[in-house]
Amino acid sequence: MAGSRGESGRARPRNAPSLAVIGAGVAGCALAAGLRRGGWEGSIVLFEAGRGPGGRAATRRSRQDAGWRLDHGAPLLNLLEVPAPELVAPLLDGGWIVPWQEPAAVLLGEGTLGPAQEDPLLRGSLYRGRQGMDDLCRGLLALAQAQGPPDSLRCRYGTLVRHLEVRPEGGWRLAEATGAALGEADWLVLSSTLLAHPRAMDRFGWAELPLERATEGLGDGALATALAAIARMETAARTNLMLTIDPTTAARWLALPFRLLGFDSQAQRRWGLRRLSIQPLTDGRCAVVAHGVSVDAAVDCTALEGAVAGAVEPWLGERPSGGEALAGVAQRQLMRWGAAFPVAPGLPTAALVCPASRVAFCGDFIEGPGFGRIEGALRSAQALAGRLLALVLLLCLALGGPSMAAAEVVPYRCEGDLLLATSDNGAVDAPGIPNTSGGTVPGATVLLAWRDLRLQLPRTNNVGPPSYTDGLWWWSLEDPQQPRFLHRRGAIESFSCQAVPAAAPPDDGR
Repeated sequence: MAGSRGESGRARPRNAPSLAVIGAGVAGCALAAGLRRGGWEGSIVLFEAGRGPGGRAATRRSRQDAGWRLDHGAPLLNLLEVPAPELVAPLLDGGWIVPWQEPAAVLLGEGTLGPAQEDPLLRGSLYRGRQGMDDLCRGLLALAQAQGPPDSLRCRYGTLVRHLEVRPEGGWRLAEATGAALGEADWLVLSSTLLAHPRAMDRFGWAELPLERATEGLGDGALATALAAIARMETAARTNLMLTIDPTTAARWLALPFRLLGFDSQAQRRWGLRRLSIQPLTDGRCAVVAHGVSVDAAVDCTALEGAVAGAVEPWLGERPSGGEALAGVAQRQLMRWGAAFPVAPGLPTAALVCPASRVAFCGDFIEGPGFGRIEGALRSAQALAGRLLALVLLLCLALGGPSMAAAEVVPYRCEGDLLLATSDNGAVDAPGIPNTSGGTVPGATVLLAWRDLRLQLPRTNNVGPPSYTDGLWWWSLEDPQQPRFLHRRGAIESFSCQAVPAAAPPDDGR
């Protein structure tokens, strides 16, 4: 078959193309991990403008203060949908993320505490980075590094891609603002909208959008539709106040009945705050991060600190005299995010991949479960990894070779996504047992490529139409136009599948 089996029993597609991924936030790092674990062996380079991975899930550190570390963006990861994204389990096994076990609550408009579940971020299964939220992305990169050829995954931090150019033979050239080359790749993946959204022209003073400029005249309708949808997208800005509290006063903060405090809609209007996070530091200090509602320039450190003091006064105690909003504040910092969170609707999932231009997208701006949160970034990366792997596998199968003589590739649409079923009769031994009547023989397998799954299922000995199972997954062809596709996770989960009329990818390339 056109692939070899890894430890998970999934086929590993060979000769995968190279990828340039813009952004090393959660989506970009999860895409690298998903592709590598699915068998992608082409080179992957992540270009990140920041000093390290994480994006809005980064952990802020200080070169001058080794004990100062705080999660100034996402304080945790919450998962509302089941099953969890596939990368969560290996991240937990590796100790990169751990279950969130700190007290949490929601401040109600009248000034009392309500259940944490009133805040959308505090529902479902909650996790945090082991030593900071950027451990989430560091763990994803470690998972990616553990698979594939050595030195085929690189991260280029402190690098802002400014220019894009389509190569004559297909694929992409990337350059920085000076025009100096950054590299080339067969595929370009945007894990944020920065190079495609009009706000980049205001933020950086650019005369044009890099991706739009590079693809003029290509005539790729799918990409044009995606770019138009991105241009219409709106984002919500955020203003964050970061306070460092001295050890004496920190003890009072750490004794509060919450480490994470959400604000309901009435409380947001009353105090102008959306969320409050209290984070212990290693030397007895603590950090307090307040997420403001307004991004008005008039909202400064003093205003936000006063709002924090008013919100927590019933539990922290009286404010100090002398006009100081909070006692024990050793350091104050204000950070404004111009485009912190996408506003629905997001980019349709049908636009994830534009094969004609070799452009793809992932991130929390993709519509679907987890939109606008880390969960959405993980799930969109998982979906994109599956589609890219399916495209590469289809190319490998189309190129064929001596090992493909016994294989037959049939495309299906399962739960809206392309599934490629590759039948192989394998070695012939012990003829005469029941499954030979179905046209297959012992040693026969079916390879299923669907989303980010790569399953190689052995043929059963059941009489009748071919059926395949590994004990967890089941594929059978009682009706070849609507095969049975099942998964056992305690209960049995069934997926709806229909044959694609032509033996080629659907028009949208999925």
